[in-house]
Amino acid sequence: MQKDLKRVRVAIIGGGIHGAGILHDLTSRGWKDVILLEKNRIGVGTSSRSTKLVHGGLRYLQRISQFGMVRESLKERKTLMDIVPDIVKPIELILPILKRGGRNRLTIKAGLTLYDALAGSYHLKKHSGLSTAEAKAKIPCINTEKINCAFSFYDGQMDDLALVRRVAASGRFLGGELVEGATVTSVNKDQDGWIIDYKDEMGNVQHLKALVVINAAGPWAHEILNQSNLIPTHRAINNQGSHLIFPDMGIKSGLFLESPKDGRIFFLIPWQGVTLLGTTEKLWSEAPNDVKISEEEIDYLINGCNEYLDPLLKKESIIQTFSGLRWLAVDQGQSISSTSREHSIGYHYSGRGYLLTIYGGKYTSYRSLCEKIGDEITKSFGEFRDTRTHEQGAWIPAHLLEKTLDPVQRFEYRDWHQI
Repeated sequence: MQKDLKRVRVAIIGGGIHGAGILHDLTSRGWKDVILLEKNRIGVGTSSRSTKLVHGGLRYLQRISQFGMVRESLKERKTLMDIVPDIVKPIELILPILKRGGRNRLTIKAGLTLYDALAGSYHLKKHSGLSTAEAKAKIPCINTEKINCAFSFYDGQMDDLALVRRVAASGRFLGGELVEGATVTSVNKDQDGWIIDYKDEMGNVQHLKALVVINAAGPWAHEILNQSNLIPTHRAINNQGSHLIFPDMGIKSGLFLESPKDGRIFFLIPWQGVTLLGTTEKLWSEAPNDVKISEEEIDYLINGCNEYLDPLLKKESIIQTFSGLRWLAVDQGQSISSTSREHSIGYHYSGRGYLLTIYGGKYTSYRSLCEKIGDEITKSFGEFRDTRTHEQGAWIPAHLLEKTLDPVQRFEYRDWHQI
């Protein structure tokens, strides 16, 4: 039977932003024998359930160890805006300073100055101070009785589903293979690499042989390892992030807010004709498929946001909600908020080749992470070529997207919103 197995050099499990990104990276280097297996539809998991921001991570500047990650993310933010300006665009964020509670003006000023400096030549626009009247003009619902002043700075906003679709479609356009409805049941060691068993959309069992396997299944990554009798190399958690969607509140800029209760950062931003509020951080220990927002999270977001608003948000005004899971490697004793978003990689080896499991990683810097993985893979084969994913010529033209990804286009945002 093994002689009849389909063979590829690289098989990718998971059609989120990292799986799609690795497909795109390798095909941009001229590789063709690369396949991506997605059990559902491209981007339907966590990769379409983000806060829709492409940012360096201002809050990560609280730790010096995170400066490198922030700098890389700021560079990638500008790269994505240059490559796909129809998907990733600048957004102004207003950061109000409360009269009572939260960080003081000088601390925020220092953080924004450092943020500008780390962006260097990749900055969008330097931050500036705003009076309460100027903040009110930009955010009509802000309560000027509760704030001393505000700051304005810029980051990026994206259509996350459109981005992961464009990345996956570009990988297919350049010669890679993409199979949806492919549920991987096991990945078994072999003297000549790995044998992957999966069920197709019709329920038929298929077999595939690969020298290198990329486990980019995110919250489902350990499930695949456990099914394959492979012991995970990292301890990991699912960090739940939930969002609320309200009718359009008439804001043109976003609000960057700090919870007076615990110092966590969250956002109120305009997005595709509605207003989005999020996100939370909560350990999710149940099955990834069952993730949903809790009443506790709803109360947390509304109460925290209402510290800055007039009129106040009301629960009955919520029109939709959604929740996603951030898959993170975690050190013993670390809280969810202090767990780094920097990536970690786990390795398992067969008689020939290896299986690589991805933990963590920021959405903004997905392209850079995929480039590092692509460099490693191509060097291991002695066929290194530079990635081209930073070049517009390596991306599928927008007018060919729907045809190339059909039937991926069947999925829409409303499929995952919980009303």
